[in-house]
Amino acid sequence: MTTMPDPTELLMALRWPGALVISALAISQAVVVVARSGIRVEIFTRQPILISTGRSPLRAEVGKVRI
Repeated sequence: MTTMPDPTELLMALRWPGALVISALAISQAVVVVARSGIRVEIFTRQPILISTGRSPLRAEVGKVRI
């Protein structure tokens, strides 16, 4: 005859797999929210950014970035 396992032991054995599934669902939901809303970045510069169509590259000095 086999004996039934203790419910406490069963819960302890399922604790880590359950936590893994819950955390994977939470992370996937967070990724979906960020993908839908996008990431907005504001850049504050000390001087205005000058854009030209010449051969010189775009240059800017960033004083503070807020994400």
